[in-house]
Amino acid sequence: MKTVDVVVVGAGIAGLSAAIYLKRSSLSLVLLEKMAPGGKLLNIHEIDNYPALGSVSGPELANKAFEQCNALGVDYQYGNVMSIEKQGDVFYVTTDMERYEAKAVIIAVGTEKLKAGVPGENEFNGRGVSYCATCDGNFFKGKEVAVIGYKDQAAEEAIYLAGLASRCYFINPKPLEAAESHLEVLKGKENVVMMEAELLRIEGDKLVNKIVVKSGEEEKEIPVSGVFPLYGEKSAASFLAPLGVELERGFMVCDANMNTNVPGLYGAGDIVAKKLRQVVTAASDGALAATSAIGYVHMLRKK
Repeated sequence: MKTVDVVVVGAGIAGLSAAIYLKRSSLSLVLLEKMAPGGKLLNIHEIDNYPALGSVSGPELANKAFEQCNALGVDYQYGNVMSIEKQGDVFYVTTDMERYEAKAVIIAVGTEKLKAGVPGENEFNGRGVSYCATCDGNFFKGKEVAVIGYKDQAAEEAIYLAGLASRCYFINPKPLEAAESHLEVLKGKENVVMMEAELLRIEGDKLVNKIVVKSGEEEKEIPVSGVFPLYGEKSAASFLAPLGVELERGFMVCDANMNTNVPGLYGAGDIVAKKLRQVVTAASDGALAATSAIGYVHMLRKK
């Protein structure tokens, strides 16, 4: 078992921000991540609303933040967190690789993709069905694809795919909630077809070759090679249930300083119940959570 002052779970921008603030204090920490550092940033083609940076790709921003952590000497470890327990004032964080003892824990695990839940989705996952355009878009160069969604992420991914595919269908199962600026870009692209319809099923042979949608009372087949169901995201906080953390629709309830109802446990980033989930707010959450954790650990030391 390894002992540190603070365990940070998740190395997206919220976790990286928290790690930077913690490392600049007198506390010891470990930053845990089950995938690659950067989290959701790795799937964002372009960020143009982060102050002072102008336009930057998600992977570029993630790499810069991770390099900053490395330069500071942050202890970064692979680890898929299986459970978190608390006994008295001590947390025990168990991963598939190691067990950690800490005085405070910051949860910055982000969210998980929501699936469409239609026939063919699981069957063709990885064989035409993808949930990340920037990851898999190159497989569909010069081909026809469909993006199913109605929020900002779906519109952003459709814009990216329109630059690769011969035709991109942007199919909205619900009224659009995407930014007007993104919708205007889509409307201005000749190879983008926008329609309001419900995805019924995904079909193919060994690979996807069409989708079936319903608009009004009419069913329609659309020939495509790639399908990107981007309905949004859900909380990844289920592993926190044994701690009795207060949740709102699955997301962690935190106060203005990122405190939860469990002393010493903090939330940061998209896992938190809040109105705006953006890169800049996630970075802010990480800084606040770290600052709160620093104060909490110092308070325990004075006991």
